[in-house]
Amino acid sequence: MKMKKILIFLVIIFMFSAINVYAQSMSKYGYPSNYHPSKKTTTTSNSGYPVSQKQNNNQNYSNINPAILSVNNMLSISFSDLGLNYGEYNDGSVASINNKYLDTNNGSIKGFNISGSNTYYNWYTNVNFSYYTGNDTYSGYIPSYSGTLQNPQIIISPLTQTSSSKIYNFNLKIGYMFPITNKFVLTPYGMIGWHIWDRGDNTIQYAHYSNLLAMVGILAQYAIAPELVGNVDLGYGTTFDAKAKENHNMSGGALYCQNTVSSCNPFLIGEDTITFNLGSKAIYNLSAGLDYRFNNNFHIFGNVNYERFEYGQSSTVYLTPTNIYNNDGVLVNKLPNNYTEPNSVTNEIIYSIGIGYSF
Repeated sequence: MKMKKILIFLVIIFMFSAINVYAQSMSKYGYPSNYHPSKKTTTTSNSGYPVSQKQNNNQNYSNINPAILSVNNMLSISFSDLGLNYGEYNDGSVASINNKYLDTNNGSIKGFNISGSNTYYNWYTNVNFSYYTGNDTYSGYIPSYSGTLQNPQIIISPLTQTSSSKIYNFNLKIGYMFPITNKFVLTPYGMIGWHIWDRGDNTIQYAHYSNLLAMVGILAQYAIAPELVGNVDLGYGTTFDAKAKENHNMSGGALYCQNTVSSCNPFLIGEDTITFNLGSKAIYNLSAGLDYRFNNNFHIFGNVNYERFEYGQSSTVYLTPTNIYNNDGVLVNKLPNNYTEPNSVTNEIIYSIGIGYSF
C-alpha cells in the first residue's frame, strides 16, 4: 500500500511539473513568431519525410521526426471492439459452482474513442474519452433458502444469463519526447484516469463500479516510412478510490413460512443501495498500432490494446436482518444480511480502427 501511495504521488508531481514547465514556456517565449498552426506541410527533408510547418519554423523540433510529429498533433475518432473478461475470485464458500470464480462476465461489446494530442517543444499531451456498450454473458449463482425455520440454510444454484455492460473511460497523459534516432522517439509519461463500469441491469446482478487510476509508462514510436508510423505503449500503475454500488432488496424484509424455509413467502420492506469500498490493486496496459497518413493531413490507424487490473476485497457491510415468521405470525428467527465484495480481476482486449486529422 505504501508503494502505491508513493507511485500516485510521483505521477501527480510529474504531471504538475509538466504543466508548470509548459505554462512557463508559453509565458516566457510564446509561440515562434513565424509559427502558424493552421498552415499545412510545405517542405520536404532530405530523407524524404515531410517537414511540418511546426518543425520547419521551430528549431526545438529539429531532432524529432516529422512523421511522428504529425501523429502526435492530431484529433481522432476510432471505433472499437472490447473483449471483456471479468471474474470474482472464489473464497471457497461456493466451491460447487466454480473452483476459481464466484461469477464471471464474458463477451464482446462495441464502442468508440475520441482523442486529441498535441506537442509543444518536446512536451506531449494526450486526452481521450471512450465509451462501450453491449451485452455479455453472466455466469454465476443465485441464492435460495432451505431447511427448517429454526435452522435455515442457503442453497446456491447455478445461473447463466445475458447481462448488459456500459463502460466509460477518461484519461489524461503528459510526457516528454526523447528522439533516439531520426526515426525513433521514446516518450516517458504520467497518466491519470477515471474508469466506470455499469454491470447488469436493475436486478440482483446489477453493480456500478468506478475507480481512479494513476500510471507511468513509455511510448515508443518509429517512423517506418514518411507516411507510416508504428507505436508500442507500455504502462503500469494502480487503481485507487475504487467503489462498487449494488442493489439489495431483502434488507429489513420478512419471510412468512409454513414449516420449512422453502415454503416462505417474502415480504420486501424496501431496496438498499450498498457502497463497497474496494482495495487498490495494480493495473497493466500494453498496446501496439500503426498510423498511415494517406492524404496530406488525414490519417487512418489501427491498434490493439490489452489491459489488466484488479479490485481488492471490501470490508463487510451489515444490513438490517430479515425476520422469519411462522404461520401464526410469530417471529422465530432472523437471517443476517451481511455482504462482502470479493477480490476480482478484469481483462480487456480492445481492437480499434479510426481516422484522424493532424494540425
